[in-house]
Amino acid sequence: MHSLLVAAGLVALVTGCSDAILLEIAGDRPVPRAIDAICVGVADASLASPPFGRSYRLEGELAGLPQTLRLEPGGAEAAWAWVRGDRGGVPVASAGARLDFSRDVALTLDACVRGPAGAPRPIGSPAGPTGARLATSRGAGGVLVVAIGETTAILDAQGGALVATSAPEPPAGRIVDVVAADLDGDCDDDLLVATDGAPPALWRRDGVTFTAVGELGGAPIVAAVAADVDRDGAIDLITGAGGSLALWRNDGSGAFTHDGAALTGGGRLTSVTALAVGDLDGDGNPDLVVGQAGAPLRAWLGEPSGTGTFLAAEAAVPPVPLDVVRLALADADGDFDPDLAVAIGGAPMRLYVDREGRLEDQSFIRLPQPPPTAHAIALAGWDGGCEPDAVIASDAGAAALRGTPTGTFSVDASIPAATDVVLADIDDDGDLDALLSGAEGVTWLAR
Repeated sequence: MHSLLVAAGLVALVTGCSDAILLEIAGDRPVPRAIDAICVGVADASLASPPFGRSYRLEGELAGLPQTLRLEPGGAEAAWAWVRGDRGGVPVASAGARLDFSRDVALTLDACVRGPAGAPRPIGSPAGPTGARLATSRGAGGVLVVAIGETTAILDAQGGALVATSAPEPPAGRIVDVVAADLDGDCDDDLLVATDGAPPALWRRDGVTFTAVGELGGAPIVAAVAADVDRDGAIDLITGAGGSLALWRNDGSGAFTHDGAALTGGGRLTSVTALAVGDLDGDGNPDLVVGQAGAPLRAWLGEPSGTGTFLAAEAAVPPVPLDVVRLALADADGDFDPDLAVAIGGAPMRLYVDREGRLEDQSFIRLPQPPPTAHAIALAGWDGGCEPDAVIASDAGAAALRGTPTGTFSVDASIPAATDVVLADIDDDGDLDALLSGAEGVTWLAR
């Protein structure tokens, strides 16, 4: 195994050489086929000092897993450690744990994500604002879910219930998108908060709270996504509004500069409603899919040499007009390629499967018939099997879908009506939970 970093580099936790442990980053995802970079964070559990965070490309001497870090407690009695695994500049896996320095610890980024086999059940009472947009943030203090509506709540699990704490007020206007991403290079998830009445706000995660640190650009947007478009280790942002797209390059500290030459709508768009990003063609660069209101899906592929420039790709998506509400690019069939789930206004959802860089509509083959109507779709391993599962947020007939070994989805359970959903390990027990935003607040479902 290769050492990622010696203990002396962990400034936040290290003062001596006693009680050192090894933090192992392991996993059976093939490198670089399924994962090509990791970002590792460590923080004193008391949050008394700044966290350590650093990204590493899995290449050269680091071209594989496992990897290890030597951690020494110094004055810390416990710590949080977490890792994010990326493919083509986009997060595809994560893990975290609380450390007490009594034994070595492994964080695993395995292809098979199993959860409990029982039926989903509500835990505690709903919390947070009603009808909120949701985003998951991992960092010091564990996993948090941020719910943003007319107000903002940071949600965490304590004593078998969701507990809401306050956060910055959202910008003026109606919430249209919330994106969680490591904007300042410390491996925890900061936020971009977009409304229809103000430029998007940037919130930095500080322990278990968030601090407003500025705006992105000078005008409202409709949708945003985050990815390391130029493979420099810094997470960049792409925004869309009307018929326009914009790429914002990150200098690594959270300062963004608009690159007007690298990406534009190019006359191919009329009314952007949603964005999704993932490595469709397997070349190690993020690609972009754009949803519109009553117009066809459009795609741009990242330039193969990794400059962060995007090239229009007419053949990547079927040119069928759709009234797109939300997009989710995630592995739906367990082959490590990103597939596209589409929530459509007033119509059944669609599932497009990645076939060598082209998205093929397999809704009739893969989904229960008729497919559910969705406001939002979350894809990840949520039950006792290895196959990816899905949770659908819908006004009526909302459902959890179970992935099967044949690559299809079957109805697993009915769940409460909702307008948004995330799958997140809110109680930091190693299993994913579903959090659904609805008329009573945010409901926590666990198996």
